[in-house]
Amino acid sequence: MHILKRVSLAGLMMAASAAIPAMASDFDGSKPLICMIAEAISCRPNVECTRGTAEGLKMPQFVWVDAAAKTFREKDPDGQIRTTSIPTVVQGTNDLILQGTKDDFAWSGTISKATGRFSLTGSDGPSTVVAFGACEKAN
Repeated sequence: MHILKRVSLAGLMMAASAAIPAMASDFDGSKPLICMIAEAISCRPNVECTRGTAEGLKMPQFVWVDAAAKTFREKDPDGQIRTTSIPTVVQGTNDLILQGTKDDFAWSGTISKATGRFSLTGSDGPSTVVAFGACEKAN
């Protein structure tokens, strides 16, 4: 589960309800977002992959992404808020692309500019995680 904790620091960053239509500018990185990780998959070599919810995989359910400030925040299991930098923010045609590293962990994620839905991958070498969810504009 160590990789999952690191992924959450990476931003993994992203998701909440995309059921209410929003303007594309809500997800272009110009406004802070609150994101909910709805589903994640964790894999290690020679071990069956584990699929589940953020809570079930001991990841934070919500993260806050501020692409303009290149930061994200998460609440760890002890209730402490951690802020981490997002080194790379790229404006793709249809997606906001976020990438970075922390220690020996590398991650990459995309947020759809049209819907706020996201996907994220991260790896520390022997372990990989994929997370899916959605974001909405933070208050």
